[in-house]
Amino acid sequence: MKIEIFPDQELLISQVASDILRAMRERPRFNFAPTGGSTPLPLYQALTPHLRNGEQYHHVHYYTQDEVPFHPFENDKGAIYQLLQRHLFEPARVPDERIHALNGSNYSQADQQIKAAGGLDLLLLGLGSDGHIAANLPGTSFDSEARRIAVDRTNPRLIAALANEVGSKQRVPDAYFSLGIKTLMQAKKILLLVTGEKKAAILKQVLEGPLTEAIPASILRLHPACTVFADSNAAQLLNERYPR
Repeated sequence: MKIEIFPDQELLISQVASDILRAMRERPRFNFAPTGGSTPLPLYQALTPHLRNGEQYHHVHYYTQDEVPFHPFENDKGAIYQLLQRHLFEPARVPDERIHALNGSNYSQADQQIKAAGGLDLLLLGLGSDGHIAANLPGTSFDSEARRIAVDRTNPRLIAALANEVGSKQRVPDAYFSLGIKTLMQAKKILLLVTGEKKAAILKQVLEGPLTEAIPASILRLHPACTVFADSNAAQLLNERYPR
């Protein structure tokens, strides 16, 4: 694993965008798995003019990592797709045939379909405050594959988080979907974006704590081509051995 620390988010985004665009130009077909959440939105804003106007990026296929459907429509595009559609797919004018959205109708075939397409060339991840990646929450097996995850309605924090995704408690689904940790670790290259002081404690656990399923992102330390991009606020608790 490689760690890159930047003094501010603007410089971080500029470097990550440059790295992604360069990687996309290196293959005749490029399979990219973007992430939801708020952290990558400035990155998508930086990428979309290039993706929209450059023919050299028209071979890129996009794979969503997880999905939170709107109750009761498990087989339809949900909140994660809508966020990516609004901030990446639509402004970049990506046609539907190059978007492969995970949902209730295809999750059981997702791993096989990704493998048949040549695997994920680049996986972009955010870091949850509890160490989750995609929708793999603490306790998820490192051997997990794409699956349907039943919603635990006795967990108020989970219900609140899902309600925030879909807009209201009434729209919280009975289940959500995610590529598994085993699937994510098979990506050829992984970029983990971490910004802001609220992520400082969990980033320290991910990089310096035990390798454990209680912190799903800790497994990324074993990936041969994973780079962590962190701003100085997120990196403030890290051991001084990391270059700044």
